[in-house]
Amino acid sequence: MDCTKCSIKGCRKQEPCSDRSHDYIEKYASSDYQIYTKTASELIDNGRAGTLTRLNEIVEYCQLRGYIKIGVAYCYSMEKDALLLRNYLKQNNLKPTMISCTVDGIKESQIDPNKTTNVVSCNPLGQANILNSSDVEFTLLMGLCLGHDILLQKNLKMDFTTFVVKDRVLQHNPLLGLPGHQPLEDTFIEEIPNDFNLIKVEEFKTKVKNQQSPEDLYLLDLRNADSFKQNGIPGSIHCTLNDLPKQYMKILPDKRKEIILYCNGGIQSIYGVMFLSLKGYKKVNSLAGGFSKYLQSLLQ
Repeated sequence: MDCTKCSIKGCRKQEPCSDRSHDYIEKYASSDYQIYTKTASELIDNGRAGTLTRLNEIVEYCQLRGYIKIGVAYCYSMEKDALLLRNYLKQNNLKPTMISCTVDGIKESQIDPNKTTNVVSCNPLGQANILNSSDVEFTLLMGLCLGHDILLQKNLKMDFTTFVVKDRVLQHNPLLGLPGHQPLEDTFIEEIPNDFNLIKVEEFKTKVKNQQSPEDLYLLDLRNADSFKQNGIPGSIHCTLNDLPKQYMKILPDKRKEIILYCNGGIQSIYGVMFLSLKGYKKVNSLAGGFSKYLQSLLQ
């Protein structure tokens, strides 16, 4: 079977080319499997698909399942990111157990008789042993070498999922190595409209006036803090362009909402449009001419 060669896609219409559902439909009905399917549905139902990062999904999945003790089996080369992950899990009321791949300090020559060096080896069996004995309820795999990750999975006694797949060449995004795959930034450049996501001042004023609720859209002021305090457009959220990479998930949690950015003259807000669009926000516009153009329109 090769589903990629099928042009009919009858299974998407509940008209499959073959039906083996009797082999597993009873398993889905069991309580053991219902736990997983219902939790998975919580993460994507009601239009939520595409609104959560993998990390958001992991945290919410743990919360839905009632997991508190979370194991992280990470590669030593990712220890800085592992530290960030530990802090993030703790901020979300989870208790992480962080186990490096070099735990126990075993030499490569002790694992592979063909090696004679005293270099410390990755030790996935040691990681599994410690996680299994630490009352961990759920484990995250973070950048383990191919092969070592398989050994870890074979020996873990709890459920697990992958948070990061190691790909040192492509910044841990293996899809970039797939011939024909188009990165998001390439797609964004190709699909830039002629007006580059600009909204003219009068159109903007009409939109704000006619919106049913201030919650209908995000209005983001990228100017400095003094300018924001002195005057701004009512209902605006403040965040400088430099702070946007650190703050965007917090101040713009709903990726389905429309976002309008403005700065002093309309240049920085264009960079903001590019940044947020590449982060998965679908309706992002820049106020043409910025706040100065908006202020000028009020004086006419």
